[in-house]
Amino acid sequence: MSTVKIIPYILFFGGLFSSVFAQNAAQSPLSQGKALVQAGKWAEAIAPLKTISQSRFSVPEGEKASVLLVECYLREHKRAEAQKVVARFLEFYSSSVYRERMEVASATLQIENGAVYEGVETLLRVLTYTKNPAAYVEAKDVAIQTLAVSLLSPGELFSLLEKYPVDREINGWLHLQLGRETQKAGRYRAARYWYNRVIDNKAPDNLIATAQQGLASLENFGAGIPTVLVLAPLSGELTEFGTAAIQGVLLAFDQANLQGKVNIRLADTRADAATALRRTQQAVSQDSVIAIIGPIMSAPAATVAAWLGTNFPNIPMLTPTATDEGIAHMGGNIFQINVSMDYLAESIAEHAIQCLGIREFAVMSPVGDYGNAMSQSFIRAVESRGGLILAHQEFEEGRPDYKTEFDLLRNVRFKQENRKKNIVKGLEDLDAINAKDRKSSMSDSVLNFPGIFIPSSNSSDAGLMAGQVAFHKLSGTLLGTSGWYGRDLLVQGKRLVEGSYFSVPSVSLEESTAYKNFAKEFQKKWNVEPSNDKVSGLSYDAANIIFSSISTATDGNLAARIREVQKFPGIYGEIKFKNGANVNVRILTVDKGLFVEEKECASTRSN
Repeated sequence: MSTVKIIPYILFFGGLFSSVFAQNAAQSPLSQGKALVQAGKWAEAIAPLKTISQSRFSVPEGEKASVLLVECYLREHKRAEAQKVVARFLEFYSSSVYRERMEVASATLQIENGAVYEGVETLLRVLTYTKNPAAYVEAKDVAIQTLAVSLLSPGELFSLLEKYPVDREINGWLHLQLGRETQKAGRYRAARYWYNRVIDNKAPDNLIATAQQGLASLENFGAGIPTVLVLAPLSGELTEFGTAAIQGVLLAFDQANLQGKVNIRLADTRADAATALRRTQQAVSQDSVIAIIGPIMSAPAATVAAWLGTNFPNIPMLTPTATDEGIAHMGGNIFQINVSMDYLAESIAEHAIQCLGIREFAVMSPVGDYGNAMSQSFIRAVESRGGLILAHQEFEEGRPDYKTEFDLLRNVRFKQENRKKNIVKGLEDLDAINAKDRKSSMSDSVLNFPGIFIPSSNSSDAGLMAGQVAFHKLSGTLLGTSGWYGRDLLVQGKRLVEGSYFSVPSVSLEESTAYKNFAKEFQKKWNVEPSNDKVSGLSYDAANIIFSSISTATDGNLAARIREVQKFPGIYGEIKFKNGANVNVRILTVDKGLFVEEKECASTRSN
């Protein structure tokens, strides 16, 4: 960025001459430096002021000398020297009467060194809390000078406006510059919005006149370049996921060659539903938004989907990673790229009942949101298909032994089988138990549940649980979901996971040409490999669906185009939408130590 010169146009510390030296100037050791400064001999004043600043920094004399020394350094364009004094002053003096003026000096140095956004942010922050009129005027003047030379992007201007709505004139400049920058980018609808904000908020007359000129220049233009809004957490604990999502979208944008034809607008949701909704409403009112990618978390995605589905049914929203069931049901324009947890559980239940002929199940449910969601979805799916849940037991993943939990399961199964024996015997009391039989069965017998569903959250725990099932003398076909898919299942489970089945949203990436190409290009652009959590890849897929639809939608209705096409290529496999949800689930089994994809049996429903 080119150097920004602000210093020659403003005297930062002119007020010091009256406040600092009005009394006893003749006796002050600063008198020599003061006289040189008053005479405009900045270079000559540096030596005496520097001596005092260094030798007596912690006393009022050194404090005042340091302030004047910074003024001289700034006048002589000695930025490095000024920065050292400013940094030392701000670290040492937390409550100096000159602190806010030194913060203004620090901000100016940031601006001159190219950190324009950071410098203006510092200035606006000073405006929010200073009670020093001189510091307020100085901070405001430098901020306006910087805003006027158009060095900030629309995103930076908008961020400052949201964080620091401190002054009507400053706000007027931010609105005006947003109008200018969006007009320059061809975003004419956004430009009109911001010019009108200058007028509606009663900014100073000169700004209103400029805004009116901007509006007049747009009379013969339409909405301008369309905008794709990307909603992701760019601050807070989930920033890493938000960054990955943005990286995936921007890679797809580069490859689509839509620069100058489509605008990408990024919005920080902070992984908060209310914030995500507010950002969406702002963007839709301010810009010509034609599609939304995100949010990536389920709660914000559901909130935005409910509002967008009702109010703007022609604007498609594709959430790359949200897995809660029902988000896609909130409107014909809402789509979920990631397969929902509910559908994964439903798919393995469907396969077990229709293809494997299993009708009775035990459920071992990991404690926590994931285990509870998967288990409840599986139970609903089984019962809605006429199957039976024989037992349901919770456990905490990661423990070395589950004797208590498995004893409870064995006890339930013994009682069920004992009742069947009593039915055969024709006994009236079906719960009658022979103590000898009970002791023998509970200690030595292997008890069987036809199907045992264990929705472990990772493949290592799934393998360990398979060993626990066998160790505690239970048998049955082991069933799971996507948490089972990984090499650790085979390492930990060994032969005990042979013949197990689980549902996954995608299969191994080792032979996927689409994924290899994506990973190569991602590494090339961002200098990092895409993470295993698939956030960047699913966001890349979501963006590609939007960008391909832009080029093929004849009537401009992207939501209708996506519904019409239904199937899209993805780097993790084909994306197949049914009522807005991706239903491309695979069923894998373990056969001779290898993952093998199950053929779709004749009884399985069609997706």
